[in-house]
Amino acid sequence: MNEITLHDGRALAWHEFGDAAGRPVLFFPGSSSSGLAGRGIDAPAQAAGIRLLSIDRPGLGHSDPAPARRLVDVPDDIAELLDQQGLERVGVLGHSAGGATALAVTHRLPDRVTATVIGAGSGPYAEEWFRAEAEIPGMSKTFYGLARRAPRVFGAVLQSSTPRTAKSIDRTIGMISRGDSPDAVYARTHPDETRAALEAVADGFRQGSRGPTEDARVVCLPWGFRVEDVHGHVEWWHGLQDGNVRPAAGRAITSRLPDVTAHFVDGGHFTLLDGAHPIWEALGSS
Repeated sequence: MNEITLHDGRALAWHEFGDAAGRPVLFFPGSSSSGLAGRGIDAPAQAAGIRLLSIDRPGLGHSDPAPARRLVDVPDDIAELLDQQGLERVGVLGHSAGGATALAVTHRLPDRVTATVIGAGSGPYAEEWFRAEAEIPGMSKTFYGLARRAPRVFGAVLQSSTPRTAKSIDRTIGMISRGDSPDAVYARTHPDETRAALEAVADGFRQGSRGPTEDARVVCLPWGFRVEDVHGHVEWWHGLQDGNVRPAAGRAITSRLPDVTAHFVDGGHFTLLDGAHPIWEALGSS
């Protein structure tokens, strides 16, 4: 684990994986996940020649909270990280909820981003057009509504439903491995990577439920910028069998991004990070 002190005294932490001498790429993992999530993609990052800096967003893992922040504010922390580490330009990889942060960084720091690659990114739930087009399941609508309007209730539900011990993680792996969906197959064939992803979520609760709650709220509340104003090139990948973030959500976002190459391919939510997936080619050649 690595850590810097930001200008306001907060700690910003990250974990490094992949090739230490490779091209620097920032990784923003899914909701509630600390930078430990990068452990599950260490091998493909190394094979692609990528130095992966896997970020603990505010309030997750070892990073201090940033109360009342908006998504548009998060890149200010990233700019400080790049300055302190002497990194002029970096690639950006965002998965699921981390895709929203990747878009924010590309929007605010266009001259410092060499490539933006997003796998099944979350959209701006506060925007009416997104809610209308994204085919959001009813349960998710309830969940997102709690995050926006009843954060304490949301935090309690989130904490009670998140596996945070070795035994509960084992049980969860057993449950999500059942069936024939792409993500179930992925969990069966990539048990170590699946465990790494679940352990990263548990680590996201290191400081309690407030950090994960705020992490979700930042995506659900107004972002502070429009998708249409993200002018850097984005490579968007989305699994056609994704049950977490439906393909319709990806199509709604990519239809509004000014400069995007959209790939809708066979696969689920997590198979996009498989080491054999072409998503790594775009990052490795950036």
